[in-house]
Amino acid sequence: MEFGFTKEQEKLRKDARDYFLSETPEDFEPGVETMFSLTKEQTEFWMAFQKKAGEKGYLTPGWSKETGGLGLGPIEQGIVEEEWGRTGGRWPNFSGLHIAGPAVQVFGTEEQKKKFLPGIANGEAVWNQAFTEPEAGSDEANQQLRAVEDGDHYVLNGQKTFITTYVKPDYLYTLARTADTEPKHRGISLFLVPGDAPGITYRALGSMGFGTQVDIFYDNVKVPKENLLGELNRGFYHAMSAFEFERSGTGGPAFSRRSLEEFVQFCKETERNGKPLIEDLEVRRSLAQMAIDIEVQKLIAWQAVWWFSEKEKLGPKPYDLSGFFNKIFSTRHPEIMMDIMGLYGQLRTGSKWAKFAGKVERRWQIARSVHPAGTLEVNKIVLAGRGLGLPRVPAKFNKQIAKALEEKK
Repeated sequence: MEFGFTKEQEKLRKDARDYFLSETPEDFEPGVETMFSLTKEQTEFWMAFQKKAGEKGYLTPGWSKETGGLGLGPIEQGIVEEEWGRTGGRWPNFSGLHIAGPAVQVFGTEEQKKKFLPGIANGEAVWNQAFTEPEAGSDEANQQLRAVEDGDHYVLNGQKTFITTYVKPDYLYTLARTADTEPKHRGISLFLVPGDAPGITYRALGSMGFGTQVDIFYDNVKVPKENLLGELNRGFYHAMSAFEFERSGTGGPAFSRRSLEEFVQFCKETERNGKPLIEDLEVRRSLAQMAIDIEVQKLIAWQAVWWFSEKEKLGPKPYDLSGFFNKIFSTRHPEIMMDIMGLYGQLRTGSKWAKFAGKVERRWQIARSVHPAGTLEVNKIVLAGRGLGLPRVPAKFNKQIAKALEEKK
């Protein structure tokens, strides 16, 4: 893995950094205002900012010019994402940029690419990933949303739940069952569903810390056959392949590093018992551990980007470490910061007594909901099999375990 960057790449980094800093409001407080809790005015601002960044090509620098990008490579994409991540902002169309768009690039027809990709690249369209169901969260193969062929359409009926959203979506990147098969994952297909299609309704869900999530109900929703993405009954495989685009982002570690730098400064300026917090050896040890964690997170992200840039030689990445460590660090770090701050760490933004703008309590709340991209336990199962080569539990034993659990109820 090459740790250096070319002069052209460093120039791109500087240009992107200057642009994002000049366009981000001076009163923006990263870690307090997030895409999970925005006013109408803030939502309108971030949507407008997304469109402006799209015009510059900064949403999809690694995409071809024909699809709205800058025609650069994965390394350049990682550089721009890293600089954007450091600002603390987040694009409203995260799912379109990191999940649905790359999947269309790989599995879409030429007509689908022409229809869907420009809206993602220019920041106009917003997509939601609609996978999770009441009985199909970590068990992604257990999709019950049904898609039945009907002439030139598929008719969808069923429900999705805990779907993260920032604004009303233009499209839903949807998994649905198209055949009853054994094993189950061989009968699932991917559909690109208009978000305002007749028969679709949304119901807001409250969640601890993570912000706006919804139930999505599909009631006889007609989807044209040309909106089937990839091969019929191969949607599970297509979706799993696209996850590597979602989970290898360089922006997360960049923001974590910025947050740590700000917290270190807070510890230098805040006194306890007449001494700055930074002089406490236990505080220094904790901050050092956070710095080590973030460096590990950064290296994992860049290793994934590098691997993808060499994909033709190396093949698909066999396993992902970034999602696993992101979940560990996202819960560990707010707890460390709360321990350092004491009771002040529990005060929310807006309290007149809150220190560090109440950002620690906000991060702690968000870290209570780490289910996106699979639970920590599921991450461990994947790493055990693909990373360590450990044997899987035979399917017949899983069935026996499931039956025993049902009988216990």
